[in-house]
Amino acid sequence: MRLFHAELLKIRTAPRTTLGLVLGLLLLVGAGSAAAASSADSSPFAQEVAWRDVISVASIAAIFTLILGILVVTWEYRHGTITQTYLATPRRERVIAAKYTASFLAGGVLTAIALALGIVLATFWISFDLERGQWELAGRMVLGAALWGVFGAGLGAAMQSQVGAIVTSFVWFLVAEPLLGLTIEALTDYSIGDYFPGGVLERLQDTGSGVEIGSEEVVTGPDYPYGLWAAALLAVAYAAALAVLGLVSAVRRDVP
Repeated sequence: MRLFHAELLKIRTAPRTTLGLVLGLLLLVGAGSAAAASSADSSPFAQEVAWRDVISVASIAAIFTLILGILVVTWEYRHGTITQTYLATPRRERVIAAKYTASFLAGGVLTAIALALGIVLATFWISFDLERGQWELAGRMVLGAALWGVFGAGLGAAMQSQVGAIVTSFVWFLVAEPLLGLTIEALTDYSIGDYFPGGVLERLQDTGSGVEIGSEEVVTGPDYPYGLWAAALLAVAYAAALAVLGLVSAVRRDVP
């Protein structure tokens, strides 16, 4: 518990970095939520779709929590304070576990704050009437972003380079994963990209499903080969795999 509190203190006492991430996320989510809500008409079905769009804007939080998770681990390597941390707590696995826990909690809290801001702003244009499915969608946004905080922390612990981990994550999610998925699909006619980390997160947060307004209800069409529970398990598996890889790397490698 002492190590966990120390990690939270490190996040809170890095004002420029933390404040930059928080303000950047809140600005994007606030602007996106306001745009989604202000474009809805007064019909109940349109407002239900608008609420889904407002909540889905928070999916961008996963990018910020991924970066935050990387920073939670790597800023000690970058500034050379990791040596003192390991001297104070020779059992490195406890230090890394505390960083993982702090990344998970900070990612979830940051996403929840962004969601709350988006919902509050949306009520200026549409009435506050969230149904069970929309609350569940919001919960998946928080869960996905929190897991990606651990994912980032595991990547940071494995690479121990702040710039290297951030660049690697962006290259993978923005370039390598889509390109690899399209290449395999073209060769095998099978959409393996849905099982990659980015595809799993998209399924968990359900941002890629189609939404159309029917005559009596709002119909959402799933476009994925597996369900939400499978997506949640796969997301946990990916985060756990990176966490284990990072833990092994941190324990076995010398401190630079």
